[in-house]
Amino acid sequence: MKPRIDIFIFADALGWRLANEREFLVDLFPIRNPCQTLFGYSSTCDPTILTGELPCKHGHFSFFVKANGESPFKSLGTLGFLPQRLAGHHRIRNKVSRYVAKRMGYTGYFQLYSVPFNRLPYLDYTEKKDIYEPGGIIGGQTNIFQHWQNSGKPWMRSDWRAGDEVNIAQAKQAIAQGDVELVYLFTAGLDATMHKCGPSGPEVDAAFDQFAKHLRELHATATKSYREVRLHLFSDHGMAEVTATSDMYKRWREVDLRYGEDYIAVWDSTMVRFWFEHERARKVTEEWLSQQPEGDIVTDTQLAFGGCLFPDRRYGELFYLLNPGTLFVPSFMNMGFVKGMHGYDPSHPDSTACWLASHKTKPVLKLKDIFPVMLNAANPQTQTA
Repeated sequence: MKPRIDIFIFADALGWRLANEREFLVDLFPIRNPCQTLFGYSSTCDPTILTGELPCKHGHFSFFVKANGESPFKSLGTLGFLPQRLAGHHRIRNKVSRYVAKRMGYTGYFQLYSVPFNRLPYLDYTEKKDIYEPGGIIGGQTNIFQHWQNSGKPWMRSDWRAGDEVNIAQAKQAIAQGDVELVYLFTAGLDATMHKCGPSGPEVDAAFDQFAKHLRELHATATKSYREVRLHLFSDHGMAEVTATSDMYKRWREVDLRYGEDYIAVWDSTMVRFWFEHERARKVTEEWLSQQPEGDIVTDTQLAFGGCLFPDRRYGELFYLLNPGTLFVPSFMNMGFVKGMHGYDPSHPDSTACWLASHKTKPVLKLKDIFPVMLNAANPQTQTA
């Protein structure tokens, strides 16, 4: 038998409240605590997990930004004549997204979502390279897998493009053969189910039961090939039930400012980000946003606290964040209603991520604390209990 294996299981959107209330796999994971997430979405959180750096250092926050120069989507503006109901349909967007990614040589997660075609010529996209591969982090940091490779220990990582069934099966096979000592298992099934159904209900119960079954099988397989099995289960953020929608995007279009001339904006699912061409546009926007009851303008202090205040304001000069449980409908991300969403105030209980482990490790209280544990797993002699 091999002496030891460390299995790191990433469970997208498995928030602390959900894991704690469900007492999820308490026998396998006796070490349990909340983990402070970051402002933003997975595009913010995941690079922090992989590098141990905050967003203003690793360079990732949201996908779409104001183009600095010519936009890579300039030609797509010609499709702006299409009705948004048709142009924003997910099937059309998926096909166009695949075409653009192939043409531009993008290797990272790329999706045009429902960004209006007539807005795309003003925008750029940030995750053009695969953040899980060398050179994928904007800030140039070495990700955890490069460290694992340099350690000389045999390791494996799931393909984030594949589904949970495939990723779990491949991990189980490698573990059964005793071929690896470090494993990073990527799962997104809970996230997909909760977006569709909300964070509770029979479909979510079934998804949690299935996930638990897979993890028990994974653990049982590992105990046959390794004397010591260390499991680490963590997430990037939680999931909130959507209880209200906001039509601010529609109402905003009545304001006397022109897109591309006075301002640029990106309407994410739960926040809107602005860049301004002149001071009057900023003043009009701030006054209008301050009167909207669905959320609040985000202060620089709030951004800085989470490491999301970028000196060059590349991700926006002014942010407005919706109240937890509220969703922009429509937005640049979706045309309709979904029952579960994240990307709210990181201090809200539904936003908090989780850290569950089978063995005591260095404390994991924030997302950036996960990286040192994964790094130390490649060098057990330096592991701090």
